[in-house]
Amino acid sequence: MVEIACDYVIAPRKTIRLELLFSNDPISFFGGVNAADGKVADYRHGSYQQSMSNKAFAFPFGKGSSGAGLVLMEMLRLKTAPAAIINIRTDPVILTGPLLSKHYYEQILPVINMNEQNYAKLATMKEVELFATGTVLNAFSESGTAACSAVAQSTAE
Repeated sequence: MVEIACDYVIAPRKTIRLELLFSNDPISFFGGVNAADGKVADYRHGSYQQSMSNKAFAFPFGKGSSGAGLVLMEMLRLKTAPAAIINIRTDPVILTGPLLSKHYYEQILPVINMNEQNYAKLATMKEVELFATGTVLNAFSESGTAACSAVAQSTAE
């Protein structure tokens, strides 16, 4: 387990442990993600055809369209959204989706920022543990899949 310093832009309601989908590639949610199934649809992206649903999706920053927040809102409505987003820098357009979903759907999509050095530490990790308070997350290089899936389902509470 590695403790990593971070800033919770939107924190979870309680401690959650999630499977991690890590990427060094920026992503455009509008056109780059299939909202219906939560998979990366951009064939140029390193996570092409991988599902981000119910996982902590780490990507350095967003790119592209002003519709990204709306795509995230739709993914939350369809229950195909990531369970958390981890970035070096969260684009304000992407952040609109989690903020509006909190208000309209009463769903929390945690958003975490960290510096480049700490972000790089996630590259070899399998899971992360996020906290309702504080300035750190825990990252794990081995999976505890049963615990992950049970906790991920509780994030919509």
